Amino acid sequence: MRTACGVAVALLSICSLVVNGQSVPLASNSQDSARVILQRYGDAWRGRQEVAFEGPLVIALWVSGAQGGEFNLTLTQKAASVVRQGVPAEYDIGFELDVDFLRRLDRGELGALTAMGQARSSDPIPLDPKLGTRFLKREDAALLFRRLSFHFWNREWPEIVPFSETAARQVHGANAAVLVYEQDLRSAWYQLKPGMHINADPREQVNDFPQLIVVTRGQFKARLGGNERTLSEGQAILIPPGMSHEFWAENGQYGEMIWTAFGKGA
Repeated sequence: MRTACGVAVALLSICSLVVNGQSVPLASNSQDSARVILQRYGDAWRGRQEVAFEGPLVIALWVSGAQGGEFNLTLTQKAASVVRQGVPAEYDIGFELDVDFLRRLDRGELGALTAMGQARSSDPIPLDPKLGTRFLKREDAALLFRRLSFHFWNREWPEIVPFSETAARQVHGANAAVLVYEQDLRSAWYQLKPGMHINADPREQVNDFPQLIVVTRGQFKARLGGNERTLSEGQAILIPPGMSHEFWAENGQYGEMIWTAFGKGA
């Protein structure tokens, strides 16, 4: 399985309370404007505690729809960031989305990495990243993009990532919710309902890094290195680099699994 990403004075709101020293988000108003919602993310930014990087990073945001607009904020190693109107000529990372989808992110209905999941870079996605020219020149651009996409779009601390059918999108032929992307590590939850087929396209069946499949529920079919077998709840299987792999659920079957890719190239 491969996942690619396409190459993306404030209105303050009271959005949390403190319980035992921890910030707890309050319920969001489903009709809040984009700027109000984005400021909640700016307020929740924890700086170095979340991601260590050199120099400030400008995040650009294009939010379409009523109560949307163009915005930017600058992330530093200090906590909190102010959302400002407009997009500067130079930015580091940008995101395009519509205001209704932003409200879904705000309510915690799914994760940002799930929203950006693609089998191919041409696949449409609801949260479309744009990487600035100066950002692409950074040696740590790929890893920093993964980390910022995960940490900036998650206001919980430590981060909580939802995974379920309603928190997933169909990627690679099944419902998927990304758990975490890190250096040489990717992990996701997959749901296979009858008729769903992961990696039906032969172009997606071979990777150059190892993958661990942990079946957490149900039963489904797999073809590994050309050999067909049934995988069941309570089983884990390690797929070595270079081995072809595909998974599907036949009539009467249903399955869930945790997929983890690791090592160089993951």
